[in-house]
Amino acid sequence: LLDRLADLARRNAEALARAGVDVLALDDDIGMPRTMMIGPHTWREFFKPRLASIIEAARSIKPDLRVLFHSDGYFAPIVADLIEIGVNAINPLQPEHMDPLQIRRRFGPELALWGTIGRQTTFSFASPQEIRDEVQLRIQTLGRAGLVLCPAYDIDEPDIPWHNISAFLSAVQDFG
Repeated sequence: LLDRLADLARRNAEALARAGVDVLALDDDIGMPRTMMIGPHTWREFFKPRLASIIEAARSIKPDLRVLFHSDGYFAPIVADLIEIGVNAINPLQPEHMDPLQIRRRFGPELALWGTIGRQTTFSFASPQEIRDEVQLRIQTLGRAGLVLCPAYDIDEPDIPWHNISAFLSAVQDFG
């Protein structure tokens, strides 16, 4: 079954590369709040080679293709593996589950970090000033290179106050 699914994903990735996309977004939610759904060893055995073949197939057509990998939650143990097989960006980096500064220090600005502002914590429960402070902290500690500073997840939920969204946009403009 995994081989059949990987074959389908490879064909899709090749079609997208032939169509000229700049970024190939791949996803496989493998993280939960404090751990991975399956252990890193199991992921490496069953999923890593298949994901690598999908990336390799697309890059054989478009070598400069950028690859973004999406997984919710905690997947820090396999970030180095993702980079090894050609992933250029991770989405979302949820600070509630993985430490953005630790990821940046370990992998540098070559790995783009998408997110870093907590949707489940900051956007829902912080004050506008706390939002501004977190935006400033992320820009100062993570740098601008390889940072897609945004909410780590959707903010179109009813528990997100508009003044927090406004504070985020204002802070990005002021500090970014």
